[in-house]
Amino acid sequence: MVYATSFAEVMMGTCMLINCKSARCILLSTLAFAWAHPVAAQKFSLYGTGTLWDSFENPSQKSFELDNSRQFASNFFFPNSGVNASFSGPGKAALKNSILYDNGLSYTPLDVDSRKFNRFNVSTNTYLLMFRLLKTVKYQRELGFSWQTRAETQGKLHNQALIVFKTRTDTSENGVIQYMDRKGKDQLSATNIEAQSYHQIGFTYKEQYNKMFSYGVKVSYLSGIAQNSIKVSSVVLIPRTNTFNIDGDLKSSYNYHDIDRDYLNPGFKNPGMSVSLSGNFKLKNGLYVLTNLKDIGFIRWGKKSYRNDGSIVIDPLGDSNDQLNYIQNSLVQQRYTTLINGKAEALVNKEIGAFKPSILISKSLFNHSGDIVLMNSYRYKVLNLSVSGAYNLNEYFQVGGQVMLKSPNVEFFIGSDNILQSYHSTVLLTQNEESRKENFNEGIAGASAYIGFALKFGRVVSYPQNENYIPGINHRMPGTGILRKLFGNRD
Repeated sequence: MVYATSFAEVMMGTCMLINCKSARCILLSTLAFAWAHPVAAQKFSLYGTGTLWDSFENPSQKSFELDNSRQFASNFFFPNSGVNASFSGPGKAALKNSILYDNGLSYTPLDVDSRKFNRFNVSTNTYLLMFRLLKTVKYQRELGFSWQTRAETQGKLHNQALIVFKTRTDTSENGVIQYMDRKGKDQLSATNIEAQSYHQIGFTYKEQYNKMFSYGVKVSYLSGIAQNSIKVSSVVLIPRTNTFNIDGDLKSSYNYHDIDRDYLNPGFKNPGMSVSLSGNFKLKNGLYVLTNLKDIGFIRWGKKSYRNDGSIVIDPLGDSNDQLNYIQNSLVQQRYTTLINGKAEALVNKEIGAFKPSILISKSLFNHSGDIVLMNSYRYKVLNLSVSGAYNLNEYFQVGGQVMLKSPNVEFFIGSDNILQSYHSTVLLTQNEESRKENFNEGIAGASAYIGFALKFGRVVSYPQNENYIPGINHRMPGTGILRKLFGNRD
């Protein structure tokens, strides 16, 4: 964290909201960005469901049922999307106070000598278009195309990084004085925040190798939208000035003053690529095992990107706009490369009549995040109800639920990986101030929601012994060919 305004921009660089000047604005803008793109939301309960979303996120999963499903599947531009937002750490109460009230960030509950860090994550994943087809009945080969937009924000910072920066209602030096009076070691240098968003255009291939094993691969072209990051390596308080000399790495894919809608369009100025490898196994004892190496890739941000890896002197009590201009002028144009949030995953489940208990382990490869999830689903005809409990490695728990209507050719689902916090967040943010004070301890620590729809069309695909379609005989009615329509009968 370098200064108040840039902290907001780092968190919100992907949604391009600039000049937020308080912690309240930062978090509200982050949540607003998340909900404005009703999008990896993890969607734990969708793993192993055979939905179209499942087949693109876990490429070895089949989405067609022979003798029941039609040949083609699509969401017809209905966004299959969701969002996850979470905050954990000793600064939660102070930041909650800044969201619910108009008095800025409260210093009182912030322990500057705490040994714990504040961590936050916001992830969105929206499939704008999905199209998939069953290419061959033998080996059940499936081909797919998808266009999705994603945003990934994660960060780590100490309470000391929260108190030393002026909020919009603070005119005193309380934060700096409290920082100077600390007894513990300096934790400002642990600040590490990154946010990026991008388009992902993917192609998938899935094959049933034998009755026990199937595999799939997804290869994607990435088109970067926006990226911001701050990684602080050292901070020195300059005596008698209340200013800080900060060493670190600040990166931004755009000039803060020159943002326009063209940044949202996919293109080739910030190219990248990723690959997902997936395999599933059906064991003789009825266990089903799914494994993924998901979204291993990078983005090469173009020549109009900016970077500063030297020292910057920051006055946390100075004018935010002046600080912004100072930071911007210190940046130089430079290409750089970032990794996207790749994951390693393993899922095990077993069907016991109408019930299907599952356990999922999902670990981010390049940051601290990860989830251990227990799920149980109940199926009755086309209705599928799921409940999940998840522990995140950032030290918080989530309880989720999902309602799905799924037939061989139609699917609709809605759910949340964090029902209680999502509900409390929605209620608290819509209540008046007096009601919020009465329910202060109910949340906010996170939110999650997702929704999706897909439909299959075309002819029903069947095993050869059940096939009633013969190419060349009943694929069209006589007299419907193009040349016949133009020129009539040849005789």
